[in-house]
Amino acid sequence: MKEASEVEISVDSVFSPLLRSRIKSYYKSTTIDLGVTSSVNFRHFRFRLEDSSFYKVKCKIRDSRSLREYLVRKAPFDVYYSTACWLNPHLLGSRAEKDILKNLMISCDLAFDIDCGGKIKLEDARQQAIAMNEFLESKGINVRYSAFSGSKGFHVVCDDPWNNEISEENPRKREIEAIERRKRIVREAKRQHIVFDEKVTVDTRRIIRLPGTINSKTGFVCTVLSRKELESDICEIIKLANRHATSAPRIPLHTRVREMTHDFIMGKIPGLLGRLGVRPTPEDRPCYSTFITNNIPGTRLKIPMLEFGGWRKIEEIVGVIKKVQRQYALGDIFVLSDGNIFTAFSLKAVSRRRVEKILFAAGSMNLNACRKYGCTFMRVGKSVGLNGEVARREPELIKVLESDLRGQTSRPHLEFLASLGVKMRGEKVEFSGTGKEKLELVHAVIE
Repeated sequence: MKEASEVEISVDSVFSPLLRSRIKSYYKSTTIDLGVTSSVNFRHFRFRLEDSSFYKVKCKIRDSRSLREYLVRKAPFDVYYSTACWLNPHLLGSRAEKDILKNLMISCDLAFDIDCGGKIKLEDARQQAIAMNEFLESKGINVRYSAFSGSKGFHVVCDDPWNNEISEENPRKREIEAIERRKRIVREAKRQHIVFDEKVTVDTRRIIRLPGTINSKTGFVCTVLSRKELESDICEIIKLANRHATSAPRIPLHTRVREMTHDFIMGKIPGLLGRLGVRPTPEDRPCYSTFITNNIPGTRLKIPMLEFGGWRKIEEIVGVIKKVQRQYALGDIFVLSDGNIFTAFSLKAVSRRRVEKILFAAGSMNLNACRKYGCTFMRVGKSVGLNGEVARREPELIKVLESDLRGQTSRPHLEFLASLGVKMRGEKVEFSGTGKEKLELVHAVIE
């Protein structure tokens, strides 16, 4: 969920007419059921477009037909609606907006966002969603719908339980009182040890993914679940979302994409194994691996390290890399593969913000990791199992995309890779570069 009035900054991307066409085709052939979204004509709608900018729908959405017109015209990667109802949702402003008609809240759903992350697995998130339903029922609060988000978790949404109890006429004070009531219910739910995003529930300015629309991270559809479906096996829920997404684009080019594998569901590192129902292989088990980071020691600069799924054709990956290579003057780019993942890197020294733009433009799978941890990682050795067996072979250099470099290069990365026998062009070795400290290896146990 995101804040309804937040300002989003778009970043450069490599435009994909094919992907946009596939999304448009999905919304042309699919009628989004707005039945679970009460008072739809008072909801604020926001779309995330292919360049990552956010588009505010500039008129009231009154029915599925008017929504479809926008979806087909804009072909958004993600579709959200506000948890609150507003007198003029298409004019919604920030809390600092002085024009009260742009901020007159009518009511606000009681919404809970339950995501897997950290120690929480997707199956755990499902159990938490069930517990949340039971808690709300014990409080006499009717759940309007529960939904699988299509990616990391579940949403539990209720009509505003207190709308008729708030007599305050001042719109600003009315919103403050609504927030205070939500804080109280949050404290009660936390006492029951239910895990959810507290900030989402108390914030009257949030937007939530619209059921029936595509989740661009996975290609699955955000799917409303009956109580019986929510209480069924997690694999069945994934299959249900996948069935709804039959005509949706399965592998978006500009977003971080991981197949919803057994690993993802059970909380392991996603994207390494087969599909649902496949028995774990030796690659499933804990193993030791060695990585280098893209940080340039002794500086605040980094080098771009990109990651692509092994399901993509190398010709397609090279085409994407060449575009960002020209756009950002990255110089030589080295492409490696371990049979499952393609990785690529440039020695150009750039800022973290620049790295994020490059990763986004290339559709690199490690973009979210860069945003979360401030750096990216590249495996440089074998992955060895606990019994000494080789779980994954070391990445091998398969291609060098040559180009002239403009700007600084990373001396530590250059020296480290040269020590491994990676041959550089003459002018690269002679370039003084930036960063005087040695590159350090990061050893990790992948579970």
